[in-house]
Amino acid sequence: MESKLILFGLLGIAGVAGGAYFFQLHRLSSELETVIKGAIHKISISGLVIRIDVLLKNPTSGSLNLKYPFIKLLYGDTTLGSSSVVDQDINIPKFGQVQLDPIYVTLPFLSLATSAPALLKEYRSTGALNLTIRTVSTINGTLPYAKSDVVTIGKAKQVT
Repeated sequence: MESKLILFGLLGIAGVAGGAYFFQLHRLSSELETVIKGAIHKISISGLVIRIDVLLKNPTSGSLNLKYPFIKLLYGDTTLGSSSVVDQDINIPKFGQVQLDPIYVTLPFLSLATSAPALLKEYRSTGALNLTIRTVSTINGTLPYAKSDVVTIGKAKQVT
């Protein structure tokens, strides 16, 4: 009987400790700030190359270990392109930030013309693209992290 009480006590303590750990991870996930910037890097025969700059900010007192983010470029509900999957860990120190190397995504012209003709029309008329950049990662190997940002890529035409 006594061993059952000890076992239940240990399980209860482990449950509380595990719950506190996951609560802290969830809080860190909601506090992690990603600053995304996009720009047209180049136009080539293969298509439009978009450069994406990612700045990761950790405003908390706990350090974060984040998997290298996977990036998807969307126009409305249509996926235009995505980054490569990279198995790399990024350590963000407490109250610190990390600037990632630029991520390049190629958008082939043929797929742009067939999957998002409204995108090309928008670019011709305004000189800019309004895209959604979806960032997907994992914090500390267990907690999923996803964020969507709408960015304007290109320079809008001046109305005179």
